[in-house]
Amino acid sequence: MTTRSLFSRPAGSVTVPRYLIGTGLALWALFMALQPDPGFDAPWPWLALFWAVQIGVGLAVLQSILSLVGRADRAGRIPLAALVPASGVIGAALLAPLYWLIGEGLMESVLGFPATIDDDDDRGPPLAFGPTAVWLEFLDIVGPVTAAWVLISWPRLLGVFPSPLVVPNPSNSDSQPSLGSAPETSLQSDRPAWRAVLPSELGDDLIAVTSELQYLRVWTSRGCALVLGSLQQVEDEEGAAGIRLHRSWWVHARHVRSVRRRGEGAVCELSNGREVPVSRRRKTDVLVRFGDGTRYGP
Repeated sequence: MTTRSLFSRPAGSVTVPRYLIGTGLALWALFMALQPDPGFDAPWPWLALFWAVQIGVGLAVLQSILSLVGRADRAGRIPLAALVPASGVIGAALLAPLYWLIGEGLMESVLGFPATIDDDDDRGPPLAFGPTAVWLEFLDIVGPVTAAWVLISWPRLLGVFPSPLVVPNPSNSDSQPSLGSAPETSLQSDRPAWRAVLPSELGDDLIAVTSELQYLRVWTSRGCALVLGSLQQVEDEEGAAGIRLHRSWWVHARHVRSVRRRGEGAVCELSNGREVPVSRRRKTDVLVRFGDGTRYGP
């Protein structure tokens, strides 16, 4: 499997703005062709400007919320399929007052374009800016905004490219070798493809990798990121440097703090504090390599 990511090149983070700009232009062209009712009558140039501002502000807010929500999930437990719609709902809440101010505020009140009248949806005289007006605006846009954001983010969910979620680790200390550790493989030569697409700010001090569908969520001592790849790649290319604990977890041996029995199974504690369950099928191999009570660091 060929691994691709937003971080496959030093300037890879530019990929997201370019994708969103292209999407925004396509949406703008679609809106201008279909001519949906914006709620007021205005000449064509003003409508073109109105939809450009609406779409541009919307995409900027939604992308910012997605990044912030991803960074808030420091443990990396929330899948991308949940982060995208959640960011759509949160983004709609932030966009509601902005959209009201752009439409009813700027276009109607300031520029004086008359509001269109819909006989099937007569809400009476226009409301002044306030909680009620913002709430009604939110109810109007939350469904379309969330659905549109999911569709726009669909390439991320399908694996065309992952979301640029890079979560910093507040603890940035270097790791110390422990029992069961193996010599580090050289990262300067024959660098594995899935490692090559990791953002440089995460460094090379690998802690653990878990699979999420066609993605790999990679933890280092500096944080975590989401890239495309398979866990089998990690197991094959990292070799004796680590061990597979579970069908969806691989850990680096030098970051194993302890291995504890838990009932019929076992739990592996890592240097970043995360506890990873050990499958019963792999329990014997893990205990043979690390033993009970393996300690990490001094």
